[in-house]
Amino acid sequence: MSRFAVALLLLLAACSECGKHRSEPAREPERQRRVIEPPSRGVRALPPYAIRADGVGPYKLGASVSELLDQLPSGPRITQLTIPGLVHRDMLRAEDDAILIGAEPQGKATFVAVVKSEIARTEGGIHVGSTGNELVRALGAPVDDPDRARDPRVVVPTGMKNARIVLDGDHISAIVVTVEPERPVPLKADAPDNPCTRPPGDHDKGLFGICLTSAGELVHREGEDILLVARDGEKPISAVRVPGLVFAVALRNPMDNRDDLIAISRAEDGTSWSLSGYRLAEGKLVRTIEPSLLYQLTAANARWIGAELKDLDLYLELTSRSDAIEVGGLLTTRIADKIRDIVVISPVPVARRRAKPASHEAVDAGTSETTTEGTR
Repeated sequence: MSRFAVALLLLLAACSECGKHRSEPAREPERQRRVIEPPSRGVRALPPYAIRADGVGPYKLGASVSELLDQLPSGPRITQLTIPGLVHRDMLRAEDDAILIGAEPQGKATFVAVVKSEIARTEGGIHVGSTGNELVRALGAPVDDPDRARDPRVVVPTGMKNARIVLDGDHISAIVVTVEPERPVPLKADAPDNPCTRPPGDHDKGLFGICLTSAGELVHREGEDILLVARDGEKPISAVRVPGLVFAVALRNPMDNRDDLIAISRAEDGTSWSLSGYRLAEGKLVRTIEPSLLYQLTAANARWIGAELKDLDLYLELTSRSDAIEVGGLLTTRIADKIRDIVVISPVPVARRRAKPASHEAVDAGTSETTTEGTR
């Protein structure tokens, strides 16, 4: 075979192999199958949240701090508010500080508060900014409980008895849902079987009913003076002056099913709150509970919680016990007249110490003299 024939055969064989390679399709590398993981928790509800007896939206009473932190959409925001003798709580801030959750240190949530209008509302549409009349229409009249009394700026509606509605004038400035407080245990004593029923008050005239005697009376405040008026609302009976008076209330005494007239006062420098009590004796109001210091604040411990003393306020609530009056309530801090923080404070007891009435401690209303009581 000639050299030409051999070269031709080799060329044809090479072309045959090239055709084989060209006819085989290119194979793509195997890709890993994509797996979509399920979400780590349920779908989160968005505002406005529902305000219910068990909490606000996803923030529930009784939840642990770790459970609450899981609900915060923007990561943990927890601080500790501590003022000795007044408050010691872990505070969680949610929804751009519109919702505040308080818990015992490393414990469970004891209250949830709403301080902005657009974030949450009750089933009846009540929210921060609603009026007092709207509150009554949606949640009923304030609870009438002779064993409890509170600052007139705080309302407990019959439709949600574990809520504390804070009013600024006629508008709601905060809504606090709390763990239902313990009910006082009835005292088995030689008390009358037919306790007095308080006369109805007259809000327009600033009168509230009280049972200092079985007949029932009315109480009216004028500045720092507390005036006792006959049931018909016309005849003055007696008066007492309480410097720094914040409010006065009727509170049932379980020993005899009559009321104590309780006065809450604040020191002139704004650093302390005190309680004193009165009864009617020989036609005059006499002091039966000596002025008792409840809570004390200073500029220094106000700064511990990032506030100025002038921006702090207390909204006190009183509960009648068998041998004492338990005082608790709310602490607020403000910025530009708006509530920034609100927290449930630690309760303190005040014993019903019986002081011997002195003749100068009370005078009849209508005389030119006025009884004066100091606070400490």
